Amino acid sequence: MFAEHVQPTRAEQKRRTTARVTEAAARLFREHGFHGTTVRQIAAEAGVSVGAVMAVGDKESLLSLVYDDAIAARIPPPPAAGSTTSAAGYLARYFDPFLDLFAGNEELARAYFRALTRGRPENAALGGLRTLAENNLTAALVNTGMPEDRARLGAQVMFAGYLGELVLLAAGTTDFRQAAARIRRTAAFVTSHERP
Repeated sequence: MFAEHVQPTRAEQKRRTTARVTEAAARLFREHGFHGTTVRQIAAEAGVSVGAVMAVGDKESLLSLVYDDAIAARIPPPPAAGSTTSAAGYLARYFDPFLDLFAGNEELARAYFRALTRGRPENAALGGLRTLAENNLTAALVNTGMPEDRARLGAQVMFAGYLGELVLLAAGTTDFRQAAARIRRTAAFVTSHERP
């Protein structure tokens, strides 16, 4: 029997190239830092041309992709209805994996925060993260008996607080420990504040 060799589709080739470029960028950023890594090095590490790297994105866009993938892999699911995890505890610790990721390499984290604040179109993943985070946080609050509209507002407050902490971290006016403490206080406020 003959084995049929199937050529990958263009979309599949593009996905594979994007994955190779992103993985190479992640390794080089960790080893050499953001400023110490060049697009040429990323191309060589990924085994593709500089043009192929630029088709995925410039260096700042690649850093955003690296962080977006790392953040997406760390998103904790909401506790199930009837879980012993309190809403305040879940909300307070929801962003801990992200803060831990950022604390692991402050130079890269600051470069990522700067990229976020530029509001470039390739930062659209932030919108996806916001939607996912707000949906998870809303579900956690609803599972404890909070009305849906209040839970949604509480989730929005939590995500806005998290983004505010990222801005303060990028500016160097706070540290990760202080950011985590403020996020916990916001979670306590959101879960205990009575509706007017």
